[in-house]
Amino acid sequence: MTINRIDFAPPTFARTLYRTQIRTWFFICIGLALCASAIVIGLQQQHNIDANKKTLQLLTPQLNARNNPKTVRKKSTITETQANAVNTAIAQLNLPWRDVLDAMESATPTTIALLSLEPDARRNAVKGIAEAKDSDDMVRYIELLKKEDFFSDIFITMHEINQLDPNKPVRFQFEAHWQNAAS
Repeated sequence: MTINRIDFAPPTFARTLYRTQIRTWFFICIGLALCASAIVIGLQQQHNIDANKKTLQLLTPQLNARNNPKTVRKKSTITETQANAVNTAIAQLNLPWRDVLDAMESATPTTIALLSLEPDARRNAVKGIAEAKDSDDMVRYIELLKKEDFFSDIFITMHEINQLDPNKPVRFQFEAHWQNAAS
């Protein structure tokens, strides 16, 4: 035969606690233990997050200083060789070509064929190669160049007669100097 429990007592909280089985109490205790451990772990994590935020606030200025270093310009040093090369290039660029060409053009007659001009800015000079019909035209041309105010010194460095040409022109090289590059 089976036992029938008849309970006419009103449903109260005390009655519910009394009638709760041990197995239910066991699961309630495990649930409460899990909730308590979750709360403890959560509080520890929150404490770690707060500590990390404080550390980040302390390290942010240092990190910004590292990421944005002050630009320090290095003093550039130029060797003597580099300085001479730059000065030579500047002297070549500042060569008074207009004055040289104007002086050459005004002194060159139609009997002279000016073949080339080569500047030498370091010496304030220009080397030229020209052809004349004869040696008299060559000498007259050098005299005309000497009369130019721009040039201070002019001389012939080499001359030869071209025997292969039927007209036998005189090819000569000359060098003309001027006083300064700014004239």
